[in-house]
Amino acid sequence: MIVDALAHATEDGKWFETGLDASVAALLASMDANGVERAVLAGMHGHAELDFLARTAAKHPGRFIPVAGLDLSMGLNTAARTIAQAEELGFAGVKIYPRMSGVSLTDPLVEEVVDLAGEADLAAFICTIHRPPLPPLGRPVSDAIHQLCAVCENTRIVLVHGGYDDLLATSERIRPMEHVLLDLSLTLTRFARASVGLDIAFLLESFDRRICVGTDFPETSWGDVMRAFERIGYSRADLAGAGVLGENLLRFLTPDEEG
Repeated sequence: MIVDALAHATEDGKWFETGLDASVAALLASMDANGVERAVLAGMHGHAELDFLARTAAKHPGRFIPVAGLDLSMGLNTAARTIAQAEELGFAGVKIYPRMSGVSLTDPLVEEVVDLAGEADLAAFICTIHRPPLPPLGRPVSDAIHQLCAVCENTRIVLVHGGYDDLLATSERIRPMEHVLLDLSLTLTRFARASVGLDIAFLLESFDRRICVGTDFPETSWGDVMRAFERIGYSRADLAGAGVLGENLLRFLTPDEEG
């Protein structure tokens, strides 16, 4: 089964000022054209709220795995309410946007919110891209991720974009942490022809059971993802059975259903 680990759709079909089509119809058409059975539908405050995610998942049963979006700039209480609502609605997790919230990965608020997600038995999808307008961390991104994952050991964590350009170091830091999954969304398609592409090829050989990948739709499509895999020497047949294209994520999100 192919599962897109990260996709977005908005109620008005707009994607910021890009002109990209972020409508549900466009997402479904892209999924169908590329043989994608299911997709994580990640919410975003002001663009894809809880009600929209719930309605969309209900209208298209079996196609979407809804994940609520959190804007940390609104504070801990608002995040806690959203987490409680997501739990009540039966969502699989919450998506945390430190960069878009103007909050660093090292901010204690991120740890608090990830812990709250774990208490609600929701997975925490954490964007790991750290770049302006945020100020420098003063330490490697992989080190900040390591600390966050070590402290929040009772929460299932999906590292969205896998540490981005710090992917290899991130994978080494979280290798012993079974509660952490490494996502290659956007990182694969952006850096396939850079040294990070070699890092991804290495991880597919040595870390394949702990990796998932998505499109970050509407930024890219599953066709783009597969072409990026081909650039680093992997065909769909090469990846079949490894779990990278979907089974790893499903197993991670529903651990009680294993076996």
